[in-house]
Order: sequence, then C-alpha cells, then structure tokens
Amino acid sequence: MGSVARKGAAKIHEEPLPVPDEIPPDPDLTPEEAEEARLRAERRAARQARTKQLRSEAREAVERGNLTEAPAAKPGKQSRGRRRTPLSESGSPSQSQKLEEAVGQRMAVTLRQRLERAEDAYEQEDYRRAWRSLDGMTKEAPKVPEIRELAGLTLYRLGRWDLAARELEANRELTGRTDLHPVLADCYRAQRRWTDVELIWAELRASGESSAVLAEGRIVAAGALGDRGELIEAVRLLSADFQLPRRAKEHHLRQAYALADLCERAGEIPRARELFGWLRDQDELYVDVAERLEALR
Repeated sequence: MGSVARKGAAKIHEEPLPVPDEIPPDPDLTPEEAEEARLRAERRAARQARTKQLRSEAREAVERGNLTEAPAAKPGKQSRGRRRTPLSESGSPSQSQKLEEAVGQRMAVTLRQRLERAEDAYEQEDYRRAWRSLDGMTKEAPKVPEIRELAGLTLYRLGRWDLAARELEANRELTGRTDLHPVLADCYRAQRRWTDVELIWAELRASGESSAVLAEGRIVAAGALGDRGELIEAVRLLSADFQLPRRAKEHHLRQAYALADLCERAGEIPRARELFGWLRDQDELYVDVAERLEALR
C-alpha cells in the first residue's frame, strides 16, 4: 500500500495508460497495421493525459506560497521549529506495528478493508472519499505507519496542512524514512513555518535520497525562500548542481520550471528565457512555457 501513497506524494509517478476511444476498423489496413494504429492512438492519449497532469503539478510547485488559505505567520512562533527526534534515534522496529499487532486479528480485518477503500479512493484522486475511510483510524492504530502515511498524504491533498504535517511527522518517527520530506516541508511552507521547512530540507539533504526526491525537496525549500522575497538565495539554492540534462526526466522538468519562475521574479531574464526555451523544446505544451517565453521576448 505504501508505494501507492509515496508515488502520489512526491508527484513523480506514472499514470496508467488511458483507453482511447474505440477506433473503427479500417478495411484497407492489415491486422499488423491496425494494431500499430491502435498503439499510436493509445500513446497519443497517454501523452495528452500526462501533459494535463504535469501542467497542474508544475504550477503547484511554484504557486504554493501564494495560497490564500494558508494562515499568516504568527509573531514569535517562527524562531524555533518543531521539536523532533533525530532520525538516528527514530524508526526502531519496536516503534512501529503491523495492523494485526496493533488492534488484534478481528478488528484488523475491518480496518484493513477501510484502508484498502481509502487507498483505492486516493489512487482515483477522490481525497474526500479517502478521508472518510481513514478518519479515526490513526487513533485506533496510531503506530501503524501505512495508516499515518496515507492519512498524511490525503490531508495534504485536501489542503489541511497542519493535520497533514502531524501525520507525516508521526510516520517519520515510526519509520525513520525521509522520502516524504518534500511533502512535509510543503505543508510547513503553506503555513509559513519557515524554520521547519529549513530543518526538514536539511534532514532530507543529508539523507542520501534519490535525485528525484531531492529535487522535490529543493523546489519546496527554494520556493519558501522566494515566498519571503529572498529571490537571489532561492535561485542559488535551486541552481546548485543543476544542469539541463540531455535526457530529461520529470523531476528535471519540474525543477527547471520552478527555477525559470524564480529567475524571472529575480530579474534574471536571460536565464529565465533560456530555461523556458529548453522546456518548450522538451514539450511545447508543458504548463504555460510557450506563453511565458513569448512574454520575455
């Protein structure tokens, strides 16, 4: 179950291929040609669906700081971050439990069914329905990581930043994992809890996570700097060790887009133009790069 939730968290997942509309058979095509035509239509539909998703996700990466629902920073609350156990001391096997160990075999059957329904709803991006299944489960089985993880990710998708952070912090304590840190940092960014963003980013940077997860965390950390008006520092952070690759993966596109946005805001127009141009060359329909590039000419 956890792998499904993690894919939704870092936004670096592959969508199932959509089934294209039924194509009427062409009597002039051989069976091999008809099959190739069907596969082309399927690939085209998949590209269109993926482009739509990428537009939404990339825009989220640079707009998180402008969320109108995020609470204003409270005076005197930003100098110290949340007290948390260092990872070297957390995540011991005795801390976490399997569902059956936590609630007993009989109740575990019921909770497992609810968890599966929540997972199915999450996969379908029906986060309200997912939460209806999850609500209350963290109190019934507080030391079961898969419950805390999916609860945190669902609350994150619902924009309930404080509650999402609480669940993801609990999952961190239970497992010692850092692959969800970009999501956790984004929860704190939305609440203007800058110190916690910095602490989570520092922990992630030292974790040895994959380049894709680190790129997600770097986008959030740089975005938080940009939210505070520290644009030069934000550009420097997001530019560190970043080069436009010959074969771009999704996290390269997301980082390039976030960096281009920050460069434009910082007045580094040639660099912004270069990045938006590269993104257009990769995919001319990616987010709004064509329009933004045209505006910089």
